[in-house]
Amino acid sequence: MEPLSIRNQEKQKKEAFIIDSADRLFSLSGYEATTMNDLAQATNLTKRTLYKYFASKDDLFFAVILNGYQKLWQKISCQCENGHTGLEKLELSCTAFYAFYTSEPGVFSLMGKIGQVRSQNAGIDLPHQERFYAHNKVMFAAINQIFVMGKADGSLRDDIDAPQLMGSFIFTLTGFFYMFSLSGQSYLKFLDVKENDFIKTTLSLLIDTVKK
Repeated sequence: MEPLSIRNQEKQKKEAFIIDSADRLFSLSGYEATTMNDLAQATNLTKRTLYKYFASKDDLFFAVILNGYQKLWQKISCQCENGHTGLEKLELSCTAFYAFYTSEPGVFSLMGKIGQVRSQNAGIDLPHQERFYAHNKVMFAAINQIFVMGKADGSLRDDIDAPQLMGSFIFTLTGFFYMFSLSGQSYLKFLDVKENDFIKTTLSLLIDTVKK
């Protein structure tokens, strides 16, 4: 009989393959327009096989989002190691966030649908949704520590509680990149400015709102 560890490795590889394929299809055709039949055809797998790994298309949606957030957090964590103050770590986090947006724009186009997909599955067990929120809880706790550190070392403003300051900052940051993924290019044409300059200016202004 095949060793359990090898079977698990194959299972993980297949699951990752399905998630990557779904990510591409969601980005290309849109989440609503993509069906499990489309995914079965794209992966050359049966729908029955897909449902062995994911409870539904909505469960797969959260698997795609979770995969993206895990990649994002890995980039942020690596960058933060080079910072010595809360402000430096926050600036490096924004740089990593921007780099991730450049490499994974599809994740941001899906972000706006999280609330919708969650609400339409209220009371339904979606394993990857639970994993997504568990990961977010850990990520937010770690980011909050950056703000706690910044308040302690005097690099970030101390007139607002760390959790509130962090929450407002993250909400604004993610909201900006979500909106930019939807209409950024047309907006830039209207303003006649370069994308890199516009994003860097926005991030700089955002940093200014929280630094001391």
